[in-house]
Amino acid sequence: MSSRRCPLCGKGELVEDEELGELVCLGCGLVVDKLVYRGPEWRAYGVGDRLRRERVGAPITPLLHDLGLSTKASARRELRSREDKLMIEVLSEIHRISSSMSLPRSVAETAAYLLRRLKPHLGRFRRSLQTLPASLLHLSLKVHGIPRSSEELTRYAGVGSSRILRCSMRVASLLGIRSQRDVGAFIAKLVKALKLPGAVEKRANEICGMAVKQGLSQGRSRRALAAASVYLAARTSGFKVSQRLVAKLGQVGLSTLKRRLKDLEPLLTINI
Repeated sequence: MSSRRCPLCGKGELVEDEELGELVCLGCGLVVDKLVYRGPEWRAYGVGDRLRRERVGAPITPLLHDLGLSTKASARRELRSREDKLMIEVLSEIHRISSSMSLPRSVAETAAYLLRRLKPHLGRFRRSLQTLPASLLHLSLKVHGIPRSSEELTRYAGVGSSRILRCSMRVASLLGIRSQRDVGAFIAKLVKALKLPGAVEKRANEICGMAVKQGLSQGRSRRALAAASVYLAARTSGFKVSQRLVAKLGQVGLSTLKRRLKDLEPLLTINI
């Protein structure tokens, strides 16, 4: 919108109609001036027609080995190195697994970014290329605080959980990654699985927060801490849930859950 006033009515503000290339008064509708048209020189009759006519490429994405910058013709002519071919293979599998698990695009993109950082060391993973995509996604899930286990990745990647964990630790060591698991995400997922109300989730987070302040989370499984917090929150809120069910849905051992409950139960005497 222009700060100029209409020369005819003197009141209306002038606006630019980019589609028609005109400067128009909002008050009386007078076409004051013609504008230089800045749009394309072609017309599109539908989304497909527009996509065919546009001459700009797709947005940059780390999910493509060349970030999506090369054209199809140049990609065919390009003599790719062995590392590039490995990158394409791993990126394709990252995309397949993340799509099958309905993971957020940001998770797949973070995994692709980690792969780019790993490129100088990619030769060390030639024997574990089948495991590498799932391991990168496993690390990415930790970075984003999304509670999806290695067992879930196993079902879609076709490799064992222990192999995924070992490869993840190896990648994390090479890249210097110190990921933090979000206990709140574990709590939210478990409360939803148990079909408990939001009040239980809030109390579980309070119990968990107190445990962290008391130093009860150091050197212990955060998944087990979340499961114990949810169990205590449900019990003290009047909801009956079994320890066995909480352990199963929380993917922790029953004996581990009982040990964490023994640690956390004294917190119930504290005003939280």
